[in-house]
Amino acid sequence: MTSGITKGGLIVPETCIKESCKGEIVAVGDGTTKTPMQFRPGQIAWRVKDWGMPVEIEKERYYLMEQSAILATL
Repeated sequence: MTSGITKGGLIVPETCIKESCKGEIVAVGDGTTKTPMQFRPGQIAWRVKDWGMPVEIEKERYYLMEQSAILATL
């Protein structure tokens, strides 16, 4: 069973597709008095693999997570 074809024409089996840990921050909370929010919407970020709770909204996948799960941003 194939999952897709790349721009170069390669067939990529579903078993070989890995979800990226890179994404855009779309919303943030206020943080706390002890730990203020360090991030803002629009930043590109890398998260710790397998961290965060996946949520699907209108066929789009998002992750809810604490800011400690963010490793780096642009």
